[in-house]
Amino acid sequence: MITVIFLLSLGLAGWTFSTLMSKGKHQDEITKELGNIFESLKLLTSSIIGLVKLLMKDSIASAKDEDFQPISSNVIDLLKLENKEKKEAA
Repeated sequence: MITVIFLLSLGLAGWTFSTLMSKGKHQDEITKELGNIFESLKLLTSSIIGLVKLLMKDSIASAKDEDFQPISSNVIDLLKLENKEKKEAA
């Protein structure tokens, strides 16, 4: 599916380029539409960046120290056990 979309996009780009090079009747309209497409892509990109920033902020805010408390207590318990075993072996 992605290959088909890529090939269609490539074909459309080639057709547009060849039409612009041939100095057709509708060159100004084609240029205007290309400008609209690029403007839309800029807006889409900025929207995606904004969404990613919001998702990152939400993820960071929801990851509190409380969430990691069980993990840190398990690590501390393991370290205590390891130290105890070393003392018993010595």
